[in-house]
Amino acid sequence: MQDLSENIQQVHNEKLGRHLVAGLAIEPGETLLEERPLLVTPHWECGQLKCAQCLQESYVMCRKCQVYPLCMDCGQHDDFECEFFASGAGKSICKDLLVKNYGICGLLKLLLLLEDPATRPDCQLLMEKPINLEDYHDGEGMWQEHEEQVVRPLMESGIVDLLPTQHLTSDVLHAHCIRIDSHAFEVSARDGDTLKGVFVCGASLPHHCVPNTVVALDEQFNMKLYAAVPLQPGDIIYNSYTNPLMGTSQRQHQLRMSRRLDCTCSRCQDPTERGTHMSSMKCRECAEGFAVCEMDANGRLGDWRCLDCKSVLPADSVHELLAEVGGALVDARGDLQVYESLLAQYRQLFHPNHFLLLDIKQNIATILRAAALMNSVEQPCKKLLARRVELCSDLLPVCRAVVPGLSKLYAIGLFEYLISLVELIELQFAESDLDKKGYVAQLRIASQAAKEAMELLRFEPENSAEGYLSERIAMELERIESDLKKYGR
Repeated sequence: MQDLSENIQQVHNEKLGRHLVAGLAIEPGETLLEERPLLVTPHWECGQLKCAQCLQESYVMCRKCQVYPLCMDCGQHDDFECEFFASGAGKSICKDLLVKNYGICGLLKLLLLLEDPATRPDCQLLMEKPINLEDYHDGEGMWQEHEEQVVRPLMESGIVDLLPTQHLTSDVLHAHCIRIDSHAFEVSARDGDTLKGVFVCGASLPHHCVPNTVVALDEQFNMKLYAAVPLQPGDIIYNSYTNPLMGTSQRQHQLRMSRRLDCTCSRCQDPTERGTHMSSMKCRECAEGFAVCEMDANGRLGDWRCLDCKSVLPADSVHELLAEVGGALVDARGDLQVYESLLAQYRQLFHPNHFLLLDIKQNIATILRAAALMNSVEQPCKKLLARRVELCSDLLPVCRAVVPGLSKLYAIGLFEYLISLVELIELQFAESDLDKKGYVAQLRIASQAAKEAMELLRFEPENSAEGYLSERIAMELERIESDLKKYGR
């Protein structure tokens, strides 16, 4: 299932358990780990049947077992799964098992992998992970979701009685659900739907909010983990399991809920978050100051204190404001004017790079992109594109800071900036708002952005979303270079 680079060593200590370290000096882009998923499954809440083979939407069932869905292009699925329900221990189970309770699909896959002698060893590392169920009883509805959508339907289906050697109980099934969730990366089916891919090794690496690796996933759901930055012998191989564009308290909350992890990485301990100030507030006592979140000796977050005048913003008031803005974002429901109003209102209270302001800017940029496409022949399009270029420019320095080295986040940001800039300057040049000299100058900026984005994506698999994005950027670059040759003389 996994193939480790010869430059990587497996080690163990009390704090991290089994983990990987660099055995030699490693250059950015070098492959560290290749892994096939143990299983790929829809999310628990998915109600649409998916083909058991390719995981695209399906409306027909396997003719042999009559339990698993298959699409029109796939004539068969896993032999053990099929035989189990066609002529094995599961032949007496209701054929509508997945039709009525499709949420159990992922856990059922794991149980049959454990039942099959050929695949049972592949599950060993996953099963070794201890699960403290008490930690999950209050996990913001996680336990209840598993209970209602997976565990209870599976217990009532009769499957448990057919797998006596696994000694299945409700608690064992809950632990399996947690193992699946905590070892899953989001992957995409060919039809664009999001799925969960369970990677036993890749998703069990230690977490760091500034990872030194990049996770690449191709169309067949295969993972390649490669170095994002230079690694020295003994360096721990880290992954990240949270959104880098969240502030510290939000990342830590997500990690506690999803992985029961209290992160103490260098970014979490830096009040300025690598100089981005993504959680900083404007001081209410002095004109130019910014307040950062203080931490006690144990790394617990406290009040916000101004770096200039040292005045204090109580944590309760900050969290109340964050909740207020979060609620307002939910209520905005894609309304451009509402987002612009929120940005104008709250930029008086937050640092310009605050994660909530970045979230608002991302929403505005997405809406403007669609609006510019719909109004591409009208004058307002230039204003929309100019605004989007401005917003993308605001996001780029933050993306660069929080994910250094080979960064897909920054590469995607560069692409969004690039396509908006090119569309804008082409319109401006066509309508004589930009002279030839100005057009060429802007084309050179666009060319540099395209080349930088392609450089960041050069280690991505060709048959991955980022691989296709790199091809798209190459096409844009070719068009830019053509105009540079034409007008740059």
